Formats: sequence, C-alpha cells, structure tokens
Amino acid sequence: MIEIRVGEIADIFGVHRNTVRNWIKSGALAASATVAKKYFVEEKEFRRFCALQGIPENVVSRLVSKESYWAGREEKIMPQSSFGEARTVGDRQSVLRADPGWADLCLTCGSCASACPISGVDGLDPRKIVRMVVLGRTSEVVASNWPWKCTMCGKCEEACPMNLELVKLFRRIRSLRERDKVPGPLHKGVVMALRRGNNLGIPRADFVGLLEEVGEELAEECCPGFVTPIDVEGAGLLVTVNSKEPFGEPDDMKFWWKIFHAAGESWTISSENWEGVNWGLFTGDDDAMRIMVGRIVDNMLRLDCKKLLLPE
Repeated sequence: MIEIRVGEIADIFGVHRNTVRNWIKSGALAASATVAKKYFVEEKEFRRFCALQGIPENVVSRLVSKESYWAGREEKIMPQSSFGEARTVGDRQSVLRADPGWADLCLTCGSCASACPISGVDGLDPRKIVRMVVLGRTSEVVASNWPWKCTMCGKCEEACPMNLELVKLFRRIRSLRERDKVPGPLHKGVVMALRRGNNLGIPRADFVGLLEEVGEELAEECCPGFVTPIDVEGAGLLVTVNSKEPFGEPDDMKFWWKIFHAAGESWTISSENWEGVNWGLFTGDDDAMRIMVGRIVDNMLRLDCKKLLLPE
C-alpha cells in the first residue's frame, strides 16, 4: 500500500487535479481517501494505472519507494537558508473550517453561484459563505439568514470544479445556531416530531382513522377490496409518510397506493413514528436526527419488514 497526493499525481501525469479526483471517483484508479487530500492505493493497482498512462518506470519506482517527487525541487525553490529556523505560529482553528485548504482550492469561479437556484436572494452567494468560513468570520455566517435559505439541493457542490463539500459545510453552519433561534416552523417541527412522532403533531388515532378512510375511498373508486395496511407484520416494505399529506393533501397518498395495489406489493405503514421528513437533518440537529432515524429502525424491527421506502 502506498500513499499518494492529488496534486503530486496531477503534476506527474500532466493533468488537472480534478482529473485525478474524477479518476478516483469513477473507479478508474482504485484508491481510498485518507487525510489532508491524500489517498491510499495498492502498489499493483498504481503500477497498472501508471502503465496505462505511459508514465516512465523510473518515476513510478520513485513514488512506490516513497521518495517524494518533490525531493530536491523544494530546496531549489525555497532553500532553508532563506527562511532561517522554522517557527510555530499556532494552529489556524475554526469550528467551521473543516479543511483550511479550501482557501487554496476555492477558485471563486462562480460555478456554485450559477447553479444555485436561489443565488442572489438577499445577497446569497455560496462563494461568500466559503470565504467567510476561511477568514474565520464564524459568528457572522452563523447569524446570517443565508444558510436557512439554502434548499440543500446540492447543485452548488455538483457544479464545483474543485469538489468542495459545500452541502456539508452549510449543514454544519446550521448546527451551530442556537436551537431556539432556528427558523420557527423548522424548530417547532423538530420539537413536535420528538414529542408526537411527526412534524405536525397529528394524534395517532386521527392518523389511523384518516388512513382507513382514504383506503375505503380508494376501494370504492378503483381498487375493489383495498384496505390500508397498517402495522402489518412481515410486510415487504415499510413506507413512511410526509405529514403534510395526511394533514392537508390526503388524496396524494392514493397515487402510490394504487401502484402498490396494482403490483400486488406487500407493504405497510406504521401507526406511530411514521414521519418521513427528518427536520433534524435539515436543521443540523444531530441528536434529533438520530432519534428520528432510530424510531424508523425500531419500526422496521418491530414489524419485521424487509425494506424501507421513504417517498419523501
């Protein structure tokens, strides 16, 4: 097993760093990420890939033997005598700076901003958020409304030519907001889900009654004999529900129920903790997110279902 750096390999192969990342991402070069932009790769795999790319054997052997490709070059570029004795200036710490290298990686090219569906709303620009994080302006970015306007769609991250983990960053920013200062509906939804098992606080009896009523309507309309499967043990699918449907759009549930009925699918809905939208995830509340996920897992085990479906 050898360790490689993206920048080092890009220089040797004469390609852009992103090309190396794409090779690894696609599996063309089988490597596993470690730390500080490094990857582990089997020597045999590395030699195979280098041979395909026409890299000279002497260069490959130098890398495999862990001789730095930059050996000698750094001394020529930055001789030690020019700097004197190395000194420690302290850590560059920030609760948001997951990777200080972002300062070098982010090109401020605007690809993220052009892909963002709400770029420009109240001055929102993903590049600004990255720069504020890099510069340590944590309190300002956490207090801003930008992270809460973000839809977490991931288009910015997909468009980024440097593969920055933007969605992870924005969610981390949300997690640092004091819970009672999280936008009202989201915070209330999390609290309600923890108390009653769904974001809108629909009582169990009301929910079960509605499911049965919608099932009866479906049987009369087009699916003779249909009965809403509630708490059916051993079902093939456990299906969660977005609480907005039973609350305000119950007929929307009929669409996928029809598909299940026509396909003869084995499925069920739990009568408790059935919420399919985890606002703990969206608000950066890891503790709440784990509880909600754990409840769904408990339902899977309690009802002995084979698979989980999250229509949301």
